[in-house]
Amino acid sequence: MRAIEEAFFVHRARSGLFSEYEPGSVPYIGNSLGDNAVVGLVTPLPKDTVFSHPAIAVSAFCEATVQLPPFVACGRSGNGLVVLEPRLPMGSAELAYFAAYINQALRWRFNWYRQITADRLRWLPIPDSAPPGLTFPVKTYLPPVVNHTKRPHLTAHLRGFALGAIFDLRPGDYHALSGLQSGTIPVVSCGDENNGIAGYFEVEHTYRDRLTIALNGSTLSTKYHPYVFGAKDDVAVCIPRQPLRLTTLLFVQVMLNRERWRYSYYRKCYLNKLPRFEVMLPAVSDSLDENTMERMVEITPYWGYLSQRLEAPPAS
Repeated sequence: MRAIEEAFFVHRARSGLFSEYEPGSVPYIGNSLGDNAVVGLVTPLPKDTVFSHPAIAVSAFCEATVQLPPFVACGRSGNGLVVLEPRLPMGSAELAYFAAYINQALRWRFNWYRQITADRLRWLPIPDSAPPGLTFPVKTYLPPVVNHTKRPHLTAHLRGFALGAIFDLRPGDYHALSGLQSGTIPVVSCGDENNGIAGYFEVEHTYRDRLTIALNGSTLSTKYHPYVFGAKDDVAVCIPRQPLRLTTLLFVQVMLNRERWRYSYYRKCYLNKLPRFEVMLPAVSDSLDENTMERMVEITPYWGYLSQRLEAPPAS
């Protein structure tokens, strides 16, 4: 084993707040693992450090992602990122190996109250080298055929629907995982990894084919669960007030995730606010336009691949 500093140059990120940027083409890397930590595409500010080499970006909570240049990493005082530049050339597979090692072996050392700093990270141990013959076969996990046909242009009349008018929003049934016995049923929390699954336990209260909305952490993050699951009380489980198509649920999921910027760890969307939150959806008069939502979902490139793996939700 060797110290991280022996294999990487350790840089402190320097940037503005994401809200300060104009749209552009350079990824802005934040504190998460979702979407490979890319918050959005921006035009860098003059004071920014724009990284021009492949690197590992490590969040304040020791979440490591591989980034290709150019990119800007969040450099806020207090929870800025640390960027690891290889001292010797490394391929994507090697970078991914060391990022995975950081996530698996080192991340437990850090949390909201003890966050990463460059000085804390530089002395932590990592393997001397990646295994020989290491590959990074992303393509083997992707669908073999993608529909590249030109998608039709669809238009829709959007209007705001209060979530409470579409769903009965119920908090999850479990507060602490420490009181549950290990088992086979996934229990969903507010995290982003593994579709929000925090672990597998024996639980009595379960749901299936439902959306969950995070009430903590990355507030308003919405996930669809096409399997039997239990839920912690830091998510709201969405029970449709009337039967909804699978494509409608997925459309609602996408539209809610587009609104996450409105909330944060410091400004949460608690359960008492959530029923009043309006999501913009296609409408015919005062009703949901499920036909348009279905067409919009079905023309996405990977729908043929996904539809075979998602079961239609129950009728009630």
